[in-house]
Amino acid sequence: MTMGVERLPSRAASDFHVPAAAAAAVEPRALDGQPGTSARGDSSAPVTTTYPDTSRTNRSKPYIAKGLHEISTNYDSRIFDVCGGLVCTTGAYTRAWSVTDGELLMSLAMGEGMKGTAVLFKPGQNVNEEGKRVWIGNNYGELLEADVQTQSIINTKPGAHGRHEIIKIYRHYNELWTLDETGALHVWGPDEKRVPNLSHGPAQSFRVPKGHTFSIVVGDELWHATGREIRVFLPTLDGRAQFQVLIRPLLQDSAGDVTSGTLLTSEPDKVFFGHSDGKVSIYSRKDYSCLGVMNVSQYKINSLAGVGRYMWAGFNTGKMSVFDMEQTPWALKKDWQAHKNPVVKVAVDRSSFYKLDRCQVVSLGADNMLRTWDGLLQEDWLEGEMKRKDAEYCSFEKIKTLVLTWNAGASTPHSLRYSESDATFIRDLLQSSGSPDIIVFGFQELVDLEDKTATASEFSPQSLPLCRSCP
Repeated sequence: MTMGVERLPSRAASDFHVPAAAAAAVEPRALDGQPGTSARGDSSAPVTTTYPDTSRTNRSKPYIAKGLHEISTNYDSRIFDVCGGLVCTTGAYTRAWSVTDGELLMSLAMGEGMKGTAVLFKPGQNVNEEGKRVWIGNNYGELLEADVQTQSIINTKPGAHGRHEIIKIYRHYNELWTLDETGALHVWGPDEKRVPNLSHGPAQSFRVPKGHTFSIVVGDELWHATGREIRVFLPTLDGRAQFQVLIRPLLQDSAGDVTSGTLLTSEPDKVFFGHSDGKVSIYSRKDYSCLGVMNVSQYKINSLAGVGRYMWAGFNTGKMSVFDMEQTPWALKKDWQAHKNPVVKVAVDRSSFYKLDRCQVVSLGADNMLRTWDGLLQEDWLEGEMKRKDAEYCSFEKIKTLVLTWNAGASTPHSLRYSESDATFIRDLLQSSGSPDIIVFGFQELVDLEDKTATASEFSPQSLPLCRSCP
């Protein structure tokens, strides 16, 4: 069952990607709705309580075929962005590496008491310019632009967000949006070169509720989560469209706080959100109704990434999983231990298709390790193709296998010598098994004769009465 969601009537489409006309500074707009209201969206969406099918799960790690697999940041890093051959992290330092050979290309100290809290590669004038510069937001509300090649800060905007920590930088075509901890949202439009420019200041400023837990740009909209509530906003360069899209926030009683989210190219009309209790909620982009809630794990989902028709998830346990959503419940296609500590973020790099001729997925763990994975799962595809065609190059015949386990009960050679049932157990089993082709032995509670302490205790006079074969 799906239900419609009320939306504000004055919403207008906006798709401005040209330099904005000069305008006076605009004060942040207040949220029209009441954040404290208990009104909800579709809170009765169908819930699939069955966990994903694990019968065909592959647990091998999807290593990238070429290039370096992992990079150690060597400092406490929780934020990164990736563009083709470059990956950039920020914190006490802002550093950039080559993902192909691990070379450190840029390292900038943020200064005493300062740390980078948001980072994003700046849009370029063309695809060749992509990945050359990054925008960095810090805990003092400043925005900085760094050039990777020269390892220098080439532009700054002190007080861009007052003294408030910048928590997110989003890309919307050739615009950049910045969000701080108070809910102030700035829209930075393109200049005459059609790229955002810190020297010009924001084209528009808006305000969203405090308490941000996750947010994502969906088309022209910003889907913004605070705890379990999701609100939808429409930032524009000219400020003419209604900013708040929905009257009431979207909320699911059956799911925990929103911690992550993603879009899938195979499901263009849906938005997926991960929750703290291991659930994934699915929303319609057309009418904002909740299409369902899936139970995918017992653990907190820290990050989601969509690659084709597969959903990648990073968990608080350090594990990563890949889900195939063509069936209900979903199928767990891959599952592996990606990091020793919780996975902080998983990101698919769209630019790697045209820059590196591959699809790379990058993950950052709380162990301060960046790891690169094969987003196309080529090894799995090759293995699947070989299995489908194995009748063309393989011959098959049935074989008989005997699998046995024997609990020796910590028996010593002495007890075997005087216990007929123990001494003849294996011989009798083999003689009655009908000549199997493969025999697999399993033993339990054996005495390690190399362990002198254990062996001495077994053969000591005090322990002999404890043997089950002794009188």
